[in-house]
Amino acid sequence: SVIRTNLDVTLGDPHATDEDLRRTGEVVQRAAERMSHLVDDLLAYARQGAPVREFERLDAATVVADAAAEFEVPAEARGITLESASPSDLMVVGDRVALRQALANLLANAVRLAPEGSTIRVAGGREGNPADPRDQWIWIAVEDQGPGIPESQRELVFQRFWRGDGRRAREEGRSGLGLTIVRQIAESHRGSIQLVSNPSGGSTFSLWLPAAPLSAPIASP
Repeated sequence: SVIRTNLDVTLGDPHATDEDLRRTGEVVQRAAERMSHLVDDLLAYARQGAPVREFERLDAATVVADAAAEFEVPAEARGITLESASPSDLMVVGDRVALRQALANLLANAVRLAPEGSTIRVAGGREGNPADPRDQWIWIAVEDQGPGIPESQRELVFQRFWRGDGRRAREEGRSGLGLTIVRQIAESHRGSIQLVSNPSGGSTFSLWLPAAPLSAPIASP
C-alpha cells in the first residue's frame, strides 16, 4: 500500500520534479527492504522459530523520521494529517529494519482506521531515572483519533491471527499478524508494547526499549 500510493501520487503528478521522483524512490527502497525482512520473519514464524536480528547502536529518532516520511503520502491520500516529533540522541541497541517494521505496522493500522480530517502523531522520547543508567527507557509512540479499541479486546489484539473486524479484514487481505509481529520485535529487544485508549477517542501504541548505555556492545540483547 505504501509503495503503490507513493508511486501513484508521484507518477500521476505532471509537475513532479527530479527531487520528487528521487524522494519517492528512496521511500520505495526502504519499504521494499522492510517487506523483504517481513517475508523472512513470516517464514520464521511458520517454522516456529525466531527471526535473526542484526543489532547495532542506533538513534531511534531516525526510525521515527523514516517511518513518518514513508507514510506521509498514504496519510495525505486519506485526508489525514501525519505529525512527527522526536528529539535526537534516543540511542538503543536494536535491529534498524525490525524497529522500522514495528513502527510501520502501527502506522499502517492508524492510517487505515483513522477518520478523514483527523491527525496521527508519531513521536519518540526518553523516560526514567537520570541518575540510574539501568532505568533509562526510549519510547516510540503512534497516536491516532480512530475508533479506539474496547477494553475487552486490548489483550486480544496482540494474538496471532486475531482480527476484530473479521469480514473487513478478509476483504482487505489482512493476516492478523501485524501487532503480533510488533510485540515479538519489542520482546526481542528486551522491551514491550503498550496500548492506551485516549479519553478523546482513538488509541496510542507505545514501543518501549531499554536505552543504550554509553558504551553499549553491538550484540543481541
